Amino acid sequence: MKWNRYIGFSVLTAGLIAVASCSDFSDYNDVPVDELATGNQTLWENISQNPQLSDFAALLKRTGFDVELSNTRSYTVWAPLNNTFDAGAFASLSDSALLQQFVKNHVAEYSHVASGRVNERIHTLNKKSYTFEGNGTYSFADKTISKPNVPSNNGVMHLLDGQVRFYPNLYEYLSMGDNIELLSAQFMRYELSTLDTKNSVKGPVVGGMQTYIDSVIVTTNTLTRSLNASLANEDSSYTFLMPTDKAFMAMYNKVKPLFNFISKTTVQDVENFGKANDSQTKSVTVDAAYLSDSLTRRVITADLIYSNNDAYNQWLVGNGPETDTLRSTTRGKFSNPHDILDQTVERVELSNGYAHIVDSLAFLPWETYNFKRDINPLYYAYSSNSKDRFSYSTRTVRVPDSVSQKMFDPQVTNFRYMWMYPTSDYAKPEVYIELPGVLSTTYKFYCVFLPDTFKMSDDSYVVLGSDGRPNILNFQLSYCNAKGNLATYSFSSKFLNSGVAKDENPSKVDKTTAFINDTTKVDTVYLGQFTFPVAYNGLGDYSPNIHISNPIGVFNANDMRTYTRDIRIAAIIMKPVEMEEYEEKQ
Repeated sequence: MKWNRYIGFSVLTAGLIAVASCSDFSDYNDVPVDELATGNQTLWENISQNPQLSDFAALLKRTGFDVELSNTRSYTVWAPLNNTFDAGAFASLSDSALLQQFVKNHVAEYSHVASGRVNERIHTLNKKSYTFEGNGTYSFADKTISKPNVPSNNGVMHLLDGQVRFYPNLYEYLSMGDNIELLSAQFMRYELSTLDTKNSVKGPVVGGMQTYIDSVIVTTNTLTRSLNASLANEDSSYTFLMPTDKAFMAMYNKVKPLFNFISKTTVQDVENFGKANDSQTKSVTVDAAYLSDSLTRRVITADLIYSNNDAYNQWLVGNGPETDTLRSTTRGKFSNPHDILDQTVERVELSNGYAHIVDSLAFLPWETYNFKRDINPLYYAYSSNSKDRFSYSTRTVRVPDSVSQKMFDPQVTNFRYMWMYPTSDYAKPEVYIELPGVLSTTYKFYCVFLPDTFKMSDDSYVVLGSDGRPNILNFQLSYCNAKGNLATYSFSSKFLNSGVAKDENPSKVDKTTAFINDTTKVDTVYLGQFTFPVAYNGLGDYSPNIHISNPIGVFNANDMRTYTRDIRIAAIIMKPVEMEEYEEKQ
């Protein structure tokens, strides 16, 4: 263990670390009255004059804490006796680490006297918690107290048989553990230390600048905050997957190609179609290398932390029955907990949970970074002939829960979709649907068609009147190619049915390339697969889109009798290829 690499923190606060410089109640402590000479001396005098505490005294002196124990502020010291601990083991520690890990681990504010029955939870100066207990004979942190209640004029001391083992918290361990430098560096990038002027003691103004006699530094971390994890909170309990440098780089190399950005990405500005003098395109310029690296690193850390108080995760610390799902602090759910935990090479007990040092991150990609995308046109659709969103005739329709739960997820309720229909005998609705969050990877595309009638088992619920005619629709992707130019890819039923290569791109779409649904059911129709050359996830309001159009002739009586011009689509599904391959193997 790399305990000598500890980076000390002077404060632990709201979400991270806070150490108060003094207590509002420190002036009201009662120091035990004792007739012995020790009662007239300070804690430091009693420690330094006791030959059995020479090792402990030397370590106090080295950190400068002897000065604090000479002041009037009241403390309790649990002082380890010589030959009950290895003082030489601390030689390699920095003074700040020695102060945090050893000295403050044996000192608490106020006087804690061993008298009668004692059962206290003590918070030491480094904010660790230990049990002080006994009745006649006493112990502290399971170490026997050989002599209790040595009085001083600024507190009380107990002579201890052995040192109290220091347990870092999860946040501290990031800077102490072996072979997790890349993970540590990622978290430390988001650490910020600031002066708490409100709680610091002001000194004189020097050169026009306010100085402080007693400075309180507050350290916060925006990454831990975004992950909803108070890793430095001693009262919290987490399980933290900590990838080794090897595991971190393996995941980095797996994820980074999906965030393949280019300096300038151009997309169709479908929201503004129909505006006068509008170019109908828009572009965004980014630092591609920086954005790719940053988002890749954020993906790696997004789902590493699990609250042990979460009902899904309590079994990790022996509470409750084992479940088949883990849930991270960012609400990600993972269906292969044993595969994930089996990569553990070391489980480290810490003051507020456990670190699992893992040599591989065995997440299923579609559960952590390369997600399946179910896109409801109701929220991402734009008309092609008006500046106003949803200006064509539409109706928002609710699907019965019994149907929507079967279509999607058992938790889905109150599902609604958009029904688009023509307003004249010669109109054909067409729509552009933005595809948010797209990565540079290969997706299989599906369209979920809805019938025009839904009935409950007792025929009591009908959404629409029966028409019976199927949709006939073409689907074309508008995307940005690797050179930054707009390009179009057309899905084709003809190619799918004829066995033509999947990457074939017809020059135009018509009735022969269109897709037709089965009107007797909720029909999920496979459109084909496509590999996006560049990523859009992280670019904000810049996305590829899919154009849905109807190829039938409105003057062709046979077409009009055969096909509906309405568009009833519940979702465009984009499923990562590796997810489908995994499901087929299962």
